[in-house]
Amino acid sequence: MRCRGCDYELWNMKPGTCPECGRPWTFDDFRFFPRMAQFLCPHCEHAYAGTDERGLPVPRAFICAGCQNPIDLAQMRALPVPGSDGNLAMGDEHAWSERARLGRWRAFWRMVGQSMFSPSRTGSSLPHEPRFWSAVLFSILCASLGIVICAFPFVILIGFGSGQLSSGWQYALELVASFGAFALGVALAGQLGFLLWGAVTHAILCLTGEVRRPLRHTLCATLYCSGAFAISAVPCCGIYVCVISVVWMAVSMISAIAVLQKSSIARTALAVLVPPAVAILLLAASIVWAVSSAKPFIPAVFKPVPIVAPAQDASPATSTDDETPAQENERSQAGNRPSPDTRESP
Repeated sequence: MRCRGCDYELWNMKPGTCPECGRPWTFDDFRFFPRMAQFLCPHCEHAYAGTDERGLPVPRAFICAGCQNPIDLAQMRALPVPGSDGNLAMGDEHAWSERARLGRWRAFWRMVGQSMFSPSRTGSSLPHEPRFWSAVLFSILCASLGIVICAFPFVILIGFGSGQLSSGWQYALELVASFGAFALGVALAGQLGFLLWGAVTHAILCLTGEVRRPLRHTLCATLYCSGAFAISAVPCCGIYVCVISVVWMAVSMISAIAVLQKSSIARTALAVLVPPAVAILLLAASIVWAVSSAKPFIPAVFKPVPIVAPAQDASPATSTDDETPAQENERSQAGNRPSPDTRESP
């Protein structure tokens, strides 16, 4: 049991502040294996085993069986059970909360692996008082990592294609700064979506039964399950892997929140999957409505023009079948009759 700020050993000490760095701590900040740690009465040092899910005594305040004095967990000291190591007494660690001891780079990738491959541990190891902004920071790092590595080759191609990247460092710095601002903006927008997802999930859990932890715990578990977005850090192809990341995150949320809230898998799956299903239906309905509303405004050049056969001019009749023989004889004589202007030659 070590301080989360400076890694100072806290066994055999009362909860309070770390003597090394002054960081406040309580036994609720840690997770012990049941019956692997013993808690000592401050008056007679009578030992009590931790039996609840976090390896702590139940109840937290009681009358000591040895000295009959009222005691509270905040007054007790903790030690590993005789014959065991302190590391064996500690339960699953929350890697991101231990980043001061593990190192930020190592803690980040360990948390990513935990959220992807052991999501139930993500829920069970969540601190009793999780830090919301710490969870937001982890989620932003996961989203930004995927966006930057996926889109950076396109940024380089655009820079060289414009012919200005080689003109000086000023344009290169402006391009990188613009791309960084874009990536951060997309990552922050993603956090709003994750928080909305977690809030709706918690509301559905409240409507369908009891919950053990408040809303902040569900939101933190949701953000810590976003480690699946680290796999979208594939150059030029991350946008396609992003769909897999969303599905993976949903599966991780079901396992983590089920353990966190002590709810059934079916109930948790309903609460987790309803928000994205509703979002997909609303998106499809919006697309259909937009397409149907745009029909009256389609330009006429895109409308099919009917093909009309050109009218044929009627040729003058050379003979008429309805003429009588007398009329035909008269017409032929008129054609042979000389014109008035014609004179006989001498």
